[in-house]
Amino acid sequence: MEKFKEKRELIMSHHSKLFRMIILTLVMIFCASIVMAEGPSWIGAFFVKGKVGLKWQKFDGTTQYRIMRKIDTDANFSELGATDKTHYFDSELVPGAIYLYKIIAVTANGEMESTEKSITIPGSAVGKFEAPEWVGLRIDRNKIFLNWEGIKGAIAYNIYRSETSGSGYEVVGNTPATKYADNQDIKKGTTYYYVLSALNEEFEETEKSLEMSIKYGVSADEIKRQEAEAAAMKLVDLPITYLYDIKDAGQNGSLLQPADIYINSKGNIYISDALNARICVYDPDGNFLFQFGEKANKSEIDNPVPGTMLYPMTLFIDKEDNVYITDTFLHNIQKYTADGKFISSITIEGEERAKFRPGGLAVLDDGRVIVTDAGNHRYYVFDKDGKVLIKKGKKGSKPGEFVSPDEITLTPDGKVLLVDVMNCRIQELEVDGTPIRQFGSIGQTAGTFARPKGITLDEQGNIWISDAMTSAVQVWTREGEVKSAIGQFEDVSLTFQGPRGMFIKDSKFYIVSRLNSRVMVFKIGN
Repeated sequence: MEKFKEKRELIMSHHSKLFRMIILTLVMIFCASIVMAEGPSWIGAFFVKGKVGLKWQKFDGTTQYRIMRKIDTDANFSELGATDKTHYFDSELVPGAIYLYKIIAVTANGEMESTEKSITIPGSAVGKFEAPEWVGLRIDRNKIFLNWEGIKGAIAYNIYRSETSGSGYEVVGNTPATKYADNQDIKKGTTYYYVLSALNEEFEETEKSLEMSIKYGVSADEIKRQEAEAAAMKLVDLPITYLYDIKDAGQNGSLLQPADIYINSKGNIYISDALNARICVYDPDGNFLFQFGEKANKSEIDNPVPGTMLYPMTLFIDKEDNVYITDTFLHNIQKYTADGKFISSITIEGEERAKFRPGGLAVLDDGRVIVTDAGNHRYYVFDKDGKVLIKKGKKGSKPGEFVSPDEITLTPDGKVLLVDVMNCRIQELEVDGTPIRQFGSIGQTAGTFARPKGITLDEQGNIWISDAMTSAVQVWTREGEVKSAIGQFEDVSLTFQGPRGMFIKDSKFYIVSRLNSRVMVFKIGN
């Protein structure tokens, strides 16, 4: 009996050791299976040409790979597809979505999952964003400068050019910016036609924009013709005598690229000091009196603090000596008392407001406000409370169309003379915007314009027009015939530099010379 008990204990001990060995083996197998269950290893996930490319390392023993996907906000993965290769392309994408992917390797021993991989899809639909919209074209320093509005989702823009409207476009440049300077084999006297396209991160290209054109200078033959015509003109010598400059604001520093000048009923001189964002006021002899206007915060452009300015340009003073100002960067017209107290402001509403660049300005006796809009190439008339009464014009060269219109002036018979800058002409309009006639053409001789900017009338009704590119002033008759030209002085220090705003009162001629930051005062006549 005792021997039987010992034998049974020996057997039980052996079974116990065997059982422990089996358990240990099972644990080892289970742990090995956990390691194997990690599945394929990722190489990467890439967004290329509108697709997500998935790539992973080969997993031994795999007969098929299942591709699983979910949006980051979803709870569960769903099967996207299957392949026997080690790569896969997903093209069913939502712009802006964040996708998570898993790869499941199907083997004889079961399915082994990879870790998760995430990727964010760019926010613009491939090929769906629109072509760029033009801001404008201009010529300066022997180059053609192009500007346009940025497009959301674009990483670069192609610039196409042709010498034929509507066809024959070739790429002349590519840039990530919203501006471009073209000087590639451009010829004087040639009209160039431009279109734009935008590229997104996948290098998909939009359709081409609307066409814009500009004539680059004048050809040698045109110059000869214009010079011959100018020589044949019988220009009247207009004697003017330099009196003094206005350059500073007392203890408040110097003027910095002033833009316009106006004189009120008391003879006080108002100057819009554009880059200093203020209005400076002087007595009739040019002595500084005071200034008004606080510089606005750029972050408050959509809702500026009353009485603040960012880039005041054109001035007008009504019969009650109220001062009106166009502020190009704040997109508004502001009204102040003669001593600089803010009264009100007006602007436009809607999508066009962002491009609203008020330039020319005049106020009628009944309080209606006439404004040119260089950004939208329009002509506006507001009532005294700021309600839009008339909105006319579009970008173009036909009568009643404009390209970057600037200053205006009123004639004694109630017409409006408007500087159509990039069309190099003056348009005469009814107050309601109906075109009457036009005069001027592109050139750099008397009777033509290169970059007309300012306009005013003298006491005899003649029309004075400043040209920022030729740095000259031409005097035209009311009938549209050039009469005189001013700009050549024996003393070269008196040469105008980028002239714009002008005013004539009591036989004195006031002109803003922007690029050397001064207002020059002359006596007209002997």
